[in-house]
Amino acid sequence: MTRKRRVALSEQEKRDAEAAVSSVARQVKFTVAEYPVSMYVSRFADDETDRYFVPEYQRNLAWNDEQKSQFIESLIVGLPIPFMFFYQTSNGRMEIVDGSQRMRAMRSFLKENLRLRDLVLVPELNGFTFEDLHSDRQRKLEDVTIRTIILDTDTDPSTRAEMFARINRMGTTANEAEIRRGSLPGLVTGLITELAEHQLFVELTPLSAKAVNQREREELVTRFFAYLNRNDTPAGRFPGYRDRPKKFLYDYLKDANAEAEQRPEMIDEMRDEFLRMLAFVQETFELGFRKSAAANTVPRVRFEAISVGSALVLRKNPALEINAGLVSNRMKQVGFDQLVVSDGANVRSKLEGRIDLVVGILTEE
Repeated sequence: MTRKRRVALSEQEKRDAEAAVSSVARQVKFTVAEYPVSMYVSRFADDETDRYFVPEYQRNLAWNDEQKSQFIESLIVGLPIPFMFFYQTSNGRMEIVDGSQRMRAMRSFLKENLRLRDLVLVPELNGFTFEDLHSDRQRKLEDVTIRTIILDTDTDPSTRAEMFARINRMGTTANEAEIRRGSLPGLVTGLITELAEHQLFVELTPLSAKAVNQREREELVTRFFAYLNRNDTPAGRFPGYRDRPKKFLYDYLKDANAEAEQRPEMIDEMRDEFLRMLAFVQETFELGFRKSAAANTVPRVRFEAISVGSALVLRKNPALEINAGLVSNRMKQVGFDQLVVSDGANVRSKLEGRIDLVVGILTEE
């Protein structure tokens, strides 16, 4: 097979790319600091209220005592420790973006009587608390320094969110829904959290316990509102999407929160529209959002197509009623299951296509 020769980039394309790199680079502002263990612990009395704090979206992530113990062992014997990553808020407090588990481990050992266990390098320390260490070793541990990157308050929010995502993809992850929830508080964010737990929505979206813990339902609700409310705008369909749902969703939620501050009544409007869509799907689609009666999960692509397509039709005809058996037959006729698949799911044309497919099924267009 002959490989296609790539067309050479023009000088203008190169200049545009360089300008884009420079623009993002200017938004990434940070300093590097190095502090002793004792200082980190002294400013972290609990997860929420002290000068250093764990953002809400990370609070359900926690090391067990074995993991904490092995991190303390690393400090004691002098193994290299990865940088921690903080974000300085406008009031000068430090949000722990990456390093909350290490911070908790240090606090547990120095202040909360953690008893070391399951150590690998120095098993002789198994069963020790901080007070059991020789006084010289206590002081040496307190003086161990750890470097921290401190992201500046003025860093662009979308750049900050992307950095959150990249850092938290390593080790115990914080997913995109958790990141948005933690970095974009607001009325719409609160509504998304509320609707994700609505009884009918839970019934219509069977998910594994792991997916629920990772806030998959919040992800689905966010996608519903973003794709519905950006489907038709003065700037076109899904402006700024560019096959990148992560940034698109973040930007939508940021804008929606700002709009809700100016027009709080939109929260009730959004809630009503979401619940109307759920009731319609329950009555009109025999399997709801599922692909089969036995399915224990809901593919995002299927949810997006059915939920957004249904809501768009209901905006034009709120009183629409259509037989579920007829809808099921139409889905089979157009090959819905073969067309609405995860392959290339984030490609804009496929997003638009699957939503339009449901609109067509419901309206025979």
